[in-house]
Amino acid sequence: MNLKIIKYGGSLLDDAAQQAQLLDQIAAGAGAGLPLVLVHGGGKEISRQMEKAGLTPKFVDGRRFTDEATMNVVEKALGELNAHIVRELARRGVRARGLSGRMNHVVEATAQVELGRVGLPTQVDGAQLSALLKLDGLPVFYSVAEDTAHQPLNVNADDFALELAVACRADDLIFLTDTGGILDAEGKRLDLLTPSAVDRLIEKGTIHGGMKVKAESCLDALRRGVGRVRIGKMVRFSGGALTLEAGTGFVQKN
Repeated sequence: MNLKIIKYGGSLLDDAAQQAQLLDQIAAGAGAGLPLVLVHGGGKEISRQMEKAGLTPKFVDGRRFTDEATMNVVEKALGELNAHIVRELARRGVRARGLSGRMNHVVEATAQVELGRVGLPTQVDGAQLSALLKLDGLPVFYSVAEDTAHQPLNVNADDFALELAVACRADDLIFLTDTGGILDAEGKRLDLLTPSAVDRLIEKGTIHGGMKVKAESCLDALRRGVGRVRIGKMVRFSGGALTLEAGTGFVQKN
């Protein structure tokens, strides 16, 4: 099926012009019949809505601490962003379906106590996911899952995309970021990384925070059978294919 999962956030969500550019390319790919799944974050919008609610964002090693009040804001903010993306795709002639991990309890997660209502995905219901992907329309997921009691958990969007990619045996997993890939200490993009190279860059502090989460997700995806995993800035539809302009790729060999 050559399924491609694309996760995006950052300026591609916050800057209207950049998001329009991305959705134009996604719409062209979807219109050509390419099998695609979108996963989006929304950290900046969550932080904005938290501040409006009088809540102060707190992060632990690149991950948002989420108490009960914050969880309510997370669901509201991500749900609104998701609805906006679906509407924008519809304006481009693409039928899309807004989804979360709570839909049919498709993504189950376990709370990470030190992060409050933040969950680490532990199970994807393959049958339910397959059924959702077979429905008409481009799936657009936001990263909220459920615990065993069907209560919401805030899941890092990179982790969420990773688990979907593994569960549906995706051929390609792409993380789109503002930096367009992983950068070295001099700010130069690194084209290809091995697990040992990633470990060294993490130890040096070159890879840290949110990018550390992405790099670890990329390596985990390769180990678990995803065909190709990359970090970049923008995808382009050309010649019947949706391709990454430039970025950092990962290989399992050291």
